[in-house]
Amino acid sequence: MKKVITTVILVALILASFTTILSASRVKADLSEARILSYSWYIAPSTTVLAQNPGDLVVVGEVQNVGSNIIGSVIITGFAYNSSGTALDSTSFQAFGTDLLPGQISPFYLDFLPVLDVAQDTMTNSYTASVTNVTVQVVVVSDTNVTQYSGLATESVTSYLDNTGTFTVSGNVQNNGTKTVGNVWVLATFYNSSGTVVGLNETAYLDPSGSLAPGDSVAFIATPADSPAELSNGEVNITSYSLLIQSSPLVGSPSPTPSTSATSSPPPTSPTASSTKSPAPVSSGLIYEVAVVAIVVVVAVLAAMLLLRKRHKNAQFEPPPPPPPP
Repeated sequence: MKKVITTVILVALILASFTTILSASRVKADLSEARILSYSWYIAPSTTVLAQNPGDLVVVGEVQNVGSNIIGSVIITGFAYNSSGTALDSTSFQAFGTDLLPGQISPFYLDFLPVLDVAQDTMTNSYTASVTNVTVQVVVVSDTNVTQYSGLATESVTSYLDNTGTFTVSGNVQNNGTKTVGNVWVLATFYNSSGTVVGLNETAYLDPSGSLAPGDSVAFIATPADSPAELSNGEVNITSYSLLIQSSPLVGSPSPTPSTSATSSPPPTSPTASSTKSPAPVSSGLIYEVAVVAIVVVVAVLAAMLLLRKRHKNAQFEPPPPPPPP
């Protein structure tokens, strides 16, 4: 019995340790720490890169860390309504930027997936023709003690219209720090003349080697993931943009120091060059959380098996009950 109790206490301590590690990395925070700044919506074109299906309702916007803590992740929920105020669909997704310092801003992209048409027994996004209003709200904010590497900066950044009339931003990400960092990518947010978000893009991992050493640089090109010209018959007019550098730590290296790498830009200049687009990379913080949860589950399963084995062993060698009186 003492061994069983000891085993239970040991398992409890192990689980508590892993829970502490996990909560230190991602801690649920007050929703007031994140605020939606602006957003707009449109129907995903046939050339969409980020939406799962052409014809999906898409919302693009940006959220800011208005608190005093580092925000590990923000989840946004959107609701689509018709003219009668009836909710037609909803969706949720995590903002692209992670480990946001106080004041930092991240773009977000909401893809409203097809819904079930009961009469036809099929999934459809045809309801989007009836959408007259879309609202968005912050539903989950997680604080963290993880910080982005501070040695990265954009250089030689320029904006122009390419030969198809698409607003394009290009430049380099330079490692001005003293450490080798892991994968690097750039979040680009595009605005119209009113300052409303009308497009965004997240470049792929920029360096094929998977790391960027001190003094090295890597080029990037960013255009809106969904072409504005196709979305609104050329009515969307991008006049400015902002950039946020994100990176993952080099495997085996300690956590980097805080980063404030974010830039904004002038209007477009001269046309030349082409654009590249790619889907969003998976958050390293999310991978970490999944790994920790998996370890906790494995430990719990092993502990349960050990307890069952001990109980079975004890039952097997316990003496039989005394015979009944004659």
